[in-house]
Amino acid sequence: MSCKICSRSTIEDSYCSLHLKAYHNIYEKFKLWERALNITWMEYLVKISKNSLTGEWAKEVVKHLIEDERRNVKEK
Repeated sequence: MSCKICSRSTIEDSYCSLHLKAYHNIYEKFKLWERALNITWMEYLVKISKNSLTGEWAKEVVKHLIEDERRNVKEK
């Protein structure tokens, strides 16, 4: 199976090892941001997507997650 974002082989959750590591980092950091700033998952994703310190792998995952969230909203 191919990564949801790139053509590499997946290892877990339909992500390659690089995007999976970025996803786990994004998710873990959200817990801190949520407690500190009381923001939603989507607000967090938008903020880190615009942050110049966010790495390229993470930005690719964030873009994918935002697109998934928007797709899910349209389906409801």
